[in-house]
Amino acid sequence: MAMVNVVCAIIIKEGKILVTQLGSKSDHPYKWEFPGGKVKSGESPEDTIIREIKEELQISIQVKQTLEAISYNYGFKEICLIPFICEIIEGNPVLTEHIQLNWITFDELQELNLVEADRAVACLGKNQNEILNFLSENMNGCC
Repeated sequence: MAMVNVVCAIIIKEGKILVTQLGSKSDHPYKWEFPGGKVKSGESPEDTIIREIKEELQISIQVKQTLEAISYNYGFKEICLIPFICEIIEGNPVLTEHIQLNWITFDELQELNLVEADRAVACLGKNQNEILNFLSENMNGCC
């Protein structure tokens, strides 16, 4: 089974994280995820995440930080998930592939039915610290 490189965006706005819910026809029906997708041949992970988010959510993002990637074996596929902390630079999210989106706090991630690799990325100690640091710096005076 070949390892597939996949990217995901941890999009942060006003101290919240964007999550999207997959539909019934996905590999992970009705689970939540950080949006993203497969890296195409010859494409950098950074270019992939910007393209995927434009396609999936009709927004332009800026990559703020690359987090620690993880490998995850689902049995039917094995992925290397490369996460990025991102901010929206233009537009409001519009669903084109997912059935729902939500802005949640980091603590709410624990209760969410997240795709396993996404949960592993968010729970990795170094990533968790970076996400929490970024969230606290980007509250934008909302509280």
